[in-house]
Amino acid sequence: MNTVSTSEKKRNNPLKNGFDYYRQGLIYGRNGRHDDALIEFSQALQILPEFVPAWIGRGFALGKLGRYSEEIECCDRALRIDPFFVDAWINKGFAFGMIGSFEKKVECCNRALIVDPGNATAWNNKGVALGMLGRYEEEIMCCNQAIRFRGKYLSAWVNKGFALNKLNRYYEAIECFDRALKIYPYYFSALNYRAQSLIHIKKYSDALVNLEKVLSLQPHHAGSLYRKGLALSALGRHDEAILNLKEALELDSSIADAWVVLSNSCFALGRLEESARAFDQAYYIDIHDVRQGIVKGMILLKAGKFDEALHSFSDVFGILLR
Repeated sequence: MNTVSTSEKKRNNPLKNGFDYYRQGLIYGRNGRHDDALIEFSQALQILPEFVPAWIGRGFALGKLGRYSEEIECCDRALRIDPFFVDAWINKGFAFGMIGSFEKKVECCNRALIVDPGNATAWNNKGVALGMLGRYEEEIMCCNQAIRFRGKYLSAWVNKGFALNKLNRYYEAIECFDRALKIYPYYFSALNYRAQSLIHIKKYSDALVNLEKVLSLQPHHAGSLYRKGLALSALGRHDEAILNLKEALELDSSIADAWVVLSNSCFALGRLEESARAFDQAYYIDIHDVRQGIVKGMILLKAGKFDEALHSFSDVFGILLR
């Protein structure tokens, strides 16, 4: 594998050695300059082809640029040199997750945990992958392990709460989000999922307070605007609900649930034509998603990816229940 692609500029500075290129790559990466980081790590590897951290750095930069298959290749190169390099297993697993290969992500996390059983990141990432496969009880167990080794692990608290939400254990989920928010009061994911839990237990006024905080952080977050509209609709504040739902749908017209709630609020106000149009939109989105989900599930089933197929069919079942 050629460590410098044709699209990557070569920098031949005789005053810089391989470690200088590597260090400069780290600086660029920390500043979000991933194209430049990729160049530096690639130059480091021209000089030090067996330097594992540079392979990891190069892979990380590729991943940040959305080139996940190439990130996996870099991790494989690193692991051929050092099979016990934990970060290589973790990063490879993350890249697999980004391309939807959650079973492979679990495998990579397991390999990392063989080397370092107390690695909180590996436990948390394994939990995320299991959750994506619909295995929420196992996700909770992994998050507990991550928290055991790193008590203030924000992501692990939020992921545990997410899994509890999926299991309809909303009060326990809220406790997890509260733990995360004690660590960092402006953590968007914790605030967002906490609002969802409050809606599920019909605490709509509390959910609105939570959603105001969410929208102060990201005013144009379509999902949060939808949930605000849902809470307002449930409280009978249909005019306000409609304003928020329409704003959400301008940002993302594919939210079928938002069309359903918009239809309901319009109906409650006697705006029957608008209600019918909104319902039709929801119906067409659902039909498309059901077909797509069944096709995807069948393809995964034929490929022997049973957990991922089950997850796809579960999504279809959720749509049909609605």
